[in-house]
Amino acid sequence: MTMAGHDRSSLRKVRLYGVLIALLGVMMLPFYAMFSSTFKPESEIFSAPATLFPSDPTFQAYVDVWSQTDVLLWIGNSFVISLGTVVLTLLLAIPAAYSCARNDFVGKRTFLLSVLVVQMFAPVVLIVGLFDVITQFGLFNTYLAVIIPAAAFTLPFNVWMLYGYFKTIPVALEESARIDGASQLQILTKIVLPLTKPALVASITYTFLYAWNRLLFVLTFLTDSGKYNIPRGVFSMVGALQTDWRMMLTVSVIGIIPLLILFAFLEEYIVAGMTAGAVKE
Repeated sequence: MTMAGHDRSSLRKVRLYGVLIALLGVMMLPFYAMFSSTFKPESEIFSAPATLFPSDPTFQAYVDVWSQTDVLLWIGNSFVISLGTVVLTLLLAIPAAYSCARNDFVGKRTFLLSVLVVQMFAPVVLIVGLFDVITQFGLFNTYLAVIIPAAAFTLPFNVWMLYGYFKTIPVALEESARIDGASQLQILTKIVLPLTKPALVASITYTFLYAWNRLLFVLTFLTDSGKYNIPRGVFSMVGALQTDWRMMLTVSVIGIIPLLILFAFLEEYIVAGMTAGAVKE
């Protein structure tokens, strides 16, 4: 490479990194504002002009949240709701996606397209009908009242992603196992699913995040404060005359920590799963 070519290549890299850093800065600005505000006194959060860094940093908000709220209970409930949604979603999505990937049947394309229809509606549009169904089945004020609707809205994405991934697994592997006497269930659980690990992890992560951040379903279907999740716990701090924004921001920051840990451990599988099937061979 000539000196001029090397200079052009270096300039392109500088521009690329500049654009990426600018985009990252824009995306992270709200999170930084939330995080830094947890170390500010209440009066400084709404001071004008706004301060980029706390002038007198304090951990008092974290002490108050720990002693005055049920943040640990909310985190525990968020885990229950999120894990329940993940289990229910995978129990439905895996058979549906695998059947479509391995069988040609009349109406398959219509089925796959109709699955997407669910995601065309905002949950708030369907909330009245869902309330009637949840009440009729006696599920009101139970975790299932939140888990079932959340699973319904995560199913389309999971069915389509797993469907694409299942199609990339060679059929010959399953035929060999079938010749050796393996049942269909053994083929699915011992051969197909282990090879689908990146897509499964991506599905689990997407579903977990969706359920973790749901407020509408919990707000509508749960009245027992002992079953509040993190978003509902934050919402409960909104008062009629006064709202403690410092405490709300602090609980929100604490509620993000489990998600960051999840991403840190699963980042490699998430990227592999999201891009699986994107390239047609």
